[in-house]
Amino acid sequence: MSKGLYGWLVTAVAEFGRASKVKLSGGGGPEASIRGPLEALLKVVGERHQQHEVSWHDEYSLPDLGVRPDYAVRAGGELTGYIELKRAGLSVDPSTFNKANKEQWEKLRNLPNVLYSNGTEWRLFRDGQQLGETVWFNGALKSAGKALSPVDPAAFDALLKVFLNWKPPAISNVSRLVQHIAPLCRLLRSAVLEQLAAERKSSAVADDLRSRPFTGLKNEWRRRLFPSADDATFADGYAQAVTFALLLARSEDLLVEDAGLHDIGRRLDADHALMGRALQLLTDNVNDRFRVTLELLQRTVTGVDWPAIRAGNRDAYLHLYEHFLTVYDPALRQKSGSYYTPHQVVEEMVRLTEDVLRTRLGRQAGFGEDDVRIVDPAMGTGTYLHTIIERVAEQAADRYGPAMAPDAIARLATRLYGFELQMGPYAVAELRTSDLLKRHRAPVPEDGLNLYVTDTLDNPFVEEEYLYSHDALSASRRRANRIKANTPVNVVIGNPPYDDKAENRGGWVEKTQRQPGATAARRFPAPWERPVRARTQEHVRLFLALGRLEGVRRP
Repeated sequence: MSKGLYGWLVTAVAEFGRASKVKLSGGGGPEASIRGPLEALLKVVGERHQQHEVSWHDEYSLPDLGVRPDYAVRAGGELTGYIELKRAGLSVDPSTFNKANKEQWEKLRNLPNVLYSNGTEWRLFRDGQQLGETVWFNGALKSAGKALSPVDPAAFDALLKVFLNWKPPAISNVSRLVQHIAPLCRLLRSAVLEQLAAERKSSAVADDLRSRPFTGLKNEWRRRLFPSADDATFADGYAQAVTFALLLARSEDLLVEDAGLHDIGRRLDADHALMGRALQLLTDNVNDRFRVTLELLQRTVTGVDWPAIRAGNRDAYLHLYEHFLTVYDPALRQKSGSYYTPHQVVEEMVRLTEDVLRTRLGRQAGFGEDDVRIVDPAMGTGTYLHTIIERVAEQAADRYGPAMAPDAIARLATRLYGFELQMGPYAVAELRTSDLLKRHRAPVPEDGLNLYVTDTLDNPFVEEEYLYSHDALSASRRRANRIKANTPVNVVIGNPPYDDKAENRGGWVEKTQRQPGATAARRFPAPWERPVRARTQEHVRLFLALGRLEGVRRP
């Protein structure tokens, strides 16, 4: 292949060298000085290969805003990747990075398409792995001027072409889905934390939402859903809510081309009001820095092939969240107790619980009795509730014929409740439950599924004005509080407890008396009154929260 074929590129690199030498001799910052010349080089390459304009968002931020790639690049209007510039002469091999650059790399490696360069050394990374060989230029950036040239023009041309032509990969199985989505979710969480930290240092007045948009979002999040949420809890909730709302929209075939996030939330609102409203609340008023990251996440989720995922596994969602947490944040997985319970254990617990309903509480139809109300106060992705649904459907079909199963499920759904603290598993539970009801041809209750994002240990006897709005988030918390305060519950079922350090973690259940107007409730009798052993704070609710078992007989 003759060098003449790339004469246009050699000329563009020579101009890049000339402009860089001039800039670097002017006393400016060594990285900032080559930004203009690099932009001109990218424009030439983009026009050559894309037939579309190459543009970029300046993502450079002050240190108190945390790390950011220097550029987010668009080709033909589509977000294609990020560029990180280093000063001339500094290696862009991650194994050589100092502490600061290494910390930056640990975040940027989560991006699916990142080009690192110091002006003469070029490396392309996909999800933290270098793609292809390193490309080098002849000459030093400070002195070469027009003599600067690529060692291998064809290799440099190929590297830039691959970078600019990146598209989200097709995703057809859960493992690949998690590997692509979890790092972007983690990056989004980190960005929110950094934004909150920057807003705390802002000199703007506290209620200036234009200067403190994420502080306002956090306060709104606390008012509507989690009163005790700190910055870390909000950032995690934000990232997971947006990620799983998009996945939910993709599973429902609602991610139409060119749809904005607000419109996607509106489309979700028809059948998934809480997730739809959460997506709108969290993305309506964010700045350009977040819009770029959100667009990358949206484009990646759009590449998810849900029919292919489901074709390979009828309940592909079963392990989705556990696998997601393993990549996203293993420590959070351990802290939140998000571990898959083998279906044999779940089925046996459900069977034994139903046996108690029949032999001790006189409910001969077990879970199928119309006055039996069941709560999983830490439902995760809903495995216990789904097992109960399957059991009721099977029993109805055996007793009255297959045609009666949908009716039995529809009646059960109105008295089946699930509470979950995290947005991610809640979204998966809602997705799985909707899918399960569709599979059995059972209608969703008129008021929707009784699944809620809430802290089971939060006091339900709150009387604050915002809870009486008609917003989906406020309405969800209000309904959850009514259930916690007033609903007679026959069955509390969930993941088996393991930790022996759960004393004094029962929140309002342990520390407050019954409120006026609340339904009379009987606390758990022996042996349940003994110190509870639960694997996380959330699992105390298995025995304490919602402790108003109706008609419990002592052994």
